[in-house]
Amino acid sequence: MLVSSSSTFFWVAAIGNTLIPYYNNADENDKGKVLFNTFILLLVFSLIAAVVIIIIGYVSGKNQNLFQMFSIVVLLNTPTYIVDYLFYLKGKYKSLIIWGIVTFLAQILLLCLPLYYKQSLNLAINLLLVLALIKFNYTIILLMKYGTITVQKKITFDFMKKATPVMFSILLAGSMEYINSYIVEFKFSDEEFAMYRYGARELPIFLILANTLSSVYSGEIAKLNTAGSLEVGLNNLKNSSRKLMRWLFPSTILLMFLSPYMFKYAYNTELTEGHKIFNIYLLLIISRMVYPQTVIMGIMKSRIFYLISSNYLIIYCVLSFWFLSLFGLNGIAYATVVAYIVEKIMLAIYCKMQGINYNQYTPVLEHAVYSVITLVAYYFSTIVEMPFL
Repeated sequence: MLVSSSSTFFWVAAIGNTLIPYYNNADENDKGKVLFNTFILLLVFSLIAAVVIIIIGYVSGKNQNLFQMFSIVVLLNTPTYIVDYLFYLKGKYKSLIIWGIVTFLAQILLLCLPLYYKQSLNLAINLLLVLALIKFNYTIILLMKYGTITVQKKITFDFMKKATPVMFSILLAGSMEYINSYIVEFKFSDEEFAMYRYGARELPIFLILANTLSSVYSGEIAKLNTAGSLEVGLNNLKNSSRKLMRWLFPSTILLMFLSPYMFKYAYNTELTEGHKIFNIYLLLIISRMVYPQTVIMGIMKSRIFYLISSNYLIIYCVLSFWFLSLFGLNGIAYATVVAYIVEKIMLAIYCKMQGINYNQYTPVLEHAVYSVITLVAYYFSTIVEMPFL
């Protein structure tokens, strides 16, 4: 599962993030074609990923049959991610929720039940294969209903032209986790490496909410921009981000003071210090709540991600080694926070160059106030000793 996720995460996310604004920007007659050709792209990339997984299994020399079986799961399951976007784009929100709950529970049960009853891992993967086959066939049925079954080279090439910069950006951003791990593993002990790995993460629900808002409004901005009402789309993004801030910033501050207890009771004593790194990662909420990338996706100017993502990687690597010498293990987490902020500043500057001001899509005052309060709370979390620890 680790191999499959690392070989699919960047292109699945890029195709999905591009689909919503691209679909909303397309002519009414082409929307069905966009859905089908996006599915074909997912299928082609899934085939490549499946081959890569087989090769990795062959090179590792261990459990080759499991790698081969799981490659088929990836081939059949990954293209079904289009169902989430299809339900959303067609306004089938209830169906989307039901689909998400059913497929999530089914995957957990089919993977874990055989292991719980001490059956073989091979049986668990075979059950996942059955689930993937069912999902794949259901996806075909939905495409027969909502898609236009025709391969359009023009749409495919144009779509990939928009998606590739996003893919490149997500790949670089996702590689940070691995770069961090290699730096820590090289510089520190095994215990410190484990502590860093458990601490260096954001709360998943925060990331999901922020990314979902970005995906939804990139599509809305694209639709309204086509209709000549870009200002309305930007204002809607601004209002929605304001509402999300009012939930996520207070929750972040609360977590900063609760994290020592979370790590104490969830992990063993060697990992409890990981809460300090976790608290630094919570500061990423400051940059997460600004959405210039959403605006750029909405106006279909994604090529800029090539330049800014490359610059982000360089800045991040320089800061990681610099801050490592200044702050020790925490320095890598600080470097992550600063690099993300620099990336958002550069994206905001590009939006300004396109004639879109920062205050058109961001509640500037509220974001500034929340950010300052969060930074102050973080400072106090480092100097205040919590009771009963």
